[in-house]
Amino acid sequence: MPDINSLPHISTLENIETDFKVFAGPGAGKTTWLISHLERVLRESNRLNKTGKIACITYTNVAADEIQNRLKCDKNRFDISTIHSFLFRNIVKPFSYLIEKNDDAEVLFDTSKLDGHDEHIPRRDMIESWVRKISEGKTKYWYLTSAENYPKLSKCLSDIDWSFDENGILQVKFRNRWTNSTASEIRMPSSKLFDYKQICWRKGFLYHEDVLYFSHLIISRSPRILEFIRIKFPYLFIDEFQDTTEIQTWIIEKITESNSKVGIVGDLAQSIYKFTGAKRTDFLNFKNGDASEFKLNHNHRSTNRIVDFLNLLRPDINQEYGQNKPDGSFVKILIGTIQAAKTWYEENYPENTLYILTRKNTTVSEINNQLGVANSNLLNDLYSNDSNPQRVKFIHSILMSIRLHEKGDLKNALNEIFKSVRRSGGSQILKLSLRRIAINIIDALKVDENRSKSIAEFYLEVKDKILDEYGFEIGSGLRAGNAKSFYETHSINDILPFIKVDTKSDEFVRTIHSAKGTEFENTLVHFETINEFRNYIINGQNHIDSLEDDCRIYYVGCSRAMKNLYISIPDANEADIENIENLSMEYVRV
Repeated sequence: MPDINSLPHISTLENIETDFKVFAGPGAGKTTWLISHLERVLRESNRLNKTGKIACITYTNVAADEIQNRLKCDKNRFDISTIHSFLFRNIVKPFSYLIEKNDDAEVLFDTSKLDGHDEHIPRRDMIESWVRKISEGKTKYWYLTSAENYPKLSKCLSDIDWSFDENGILQVKFRNRWTNSTASEIRMPSSKLFDYKQICWRKGFLYHEDVLYFSHLIISRSPRILEFIRIKFPYLFIDEFQDTTEIQTWIIEKITESNSKVGIVGDLAQSIYKFTGAKRTDFLNFKNGDASEFKLNHNHRSTNRIVDFLNLLRPDINQEYGQNKPDGSFVKILIGTIQAAKTWYEENYPENTLYILTRKNTTVSEINNQLGVANSNLLNDLYSNDSNPQRVKFIHSILMSIRLHEKGDLKNALNEIFKSVRRSGGSQILKLSLRRIAINIIDALKVDENRSKSIAEFYLEVKDKILDEYGFEIGSGLRAGNAKSFYETHSINDILPFIKVDTKSDEFVRTIHSAKGTEFENTLVHFETINEFRNYIINGQNHIDSLEDDCRIYYVGCSRAMKNLYISIPDANEADIENIENLSMEYVRV
């Protein structure tokens, strides 16, 4: 591992034809630097010609949008997106003929329905088809679809992903370790997961994780496509490289083996996605010895005292203060229950919003329960209650389009409805008519009265209007059953809070993973146990480079704070108090 503190600070590269690696801590201004470098490459390159583009891969759509919006040059010369979007547009979609059949010449994927990639929310009809297939005409696995087991089964299936086995072969597995225990509890046949995938593919369903699988398959079947990618993208830059999975790293290495210049930016201490297959060593080893190494070591986000605190947690980068940043308040430890900590804060700072960050989704739910916040996820309930894939996807797309339109992203709001209408039988309709349908739906949902209607009422009105004006049906009607009951008892407004299109949502209690890439003026990081606080704060330097992500997760949480950082712990003894004071933190028993 390089001595990062001794690396040169990167301001401007001497030569744009240099492969580089930048180590950048939280709040270091890497987005600003990256934008400046992208603009410089466009100005100075003599390898782009008329058709070449500069690729920039980000971890989230929010980050991609930010870079795109801040560029002050010809934006058409850039391809800025997440790795999944980049690979779908440039490998999976244009070379989809390579995934139509498997090695036995059987149907692998119905490419006639290939129309983007979606979050993996398991569909009841796909699950039932899978259970029917693996049961082989018997009742062998139908217990999985019982009222008790089905929610657990659906949750397990939503957690499947791809990874290399010891022989370098891609296998389907669960992302999270604890999913294995749930699968065992319901006696789920994990060895049959590939059968589930095949059923989805043959129906034309492509999920985010499948983009990586098929990109790998296409490259393996026809390595020559890499030449086309390199010609199209002479420059490739990747942000947040420490969160890149093994499959993503394999694909990027293949693309950049020759001709393409590559630059990566990341932070080893913010590597918190081991459960997805990310390996922080990939950041260290990528083009090791062949790429020039630099650092960005200022923190432009946090006050000086928060920067001092963060420096205590890691030895590899000593962050410097941002220009004109105030000293600010000391980090404050709140000792007591999370309810008491929240009450103390509201009594002392009633005007300032507090964001609470914690490690696990289950803890978010527990905290919300303790604070009196509703937890039910109506989006999951929507998919659980409606087994009609066209109808449920159309309704989901309507809700997504509202959220995107609220963000000012009309293009993607329209695309959401385009895709869903085409899947529902409107593939022969002119694009102009599709646009009118989408605009009419979005305009209708600007009216508060329509948002207050039940989902059933609004859906049937839209369905009838499209049939009358364009002559085709969307989905199916609503007859007696779970779907009808669910849609009649919930309004558009009820379910909208559960529709997320980015990580910058207004949730005040969130997991640290979902807060990655964001920042908050007032941040409270919650520790469930005092031992976690001792291990990952008091003794943080001993664990920050551990193989496990635990310490780094809390570091990421603390580094979201801009003005005020609070840490909630359940209790503390005299030795803990002494350690807190030795680290220049204040404490309050709440």
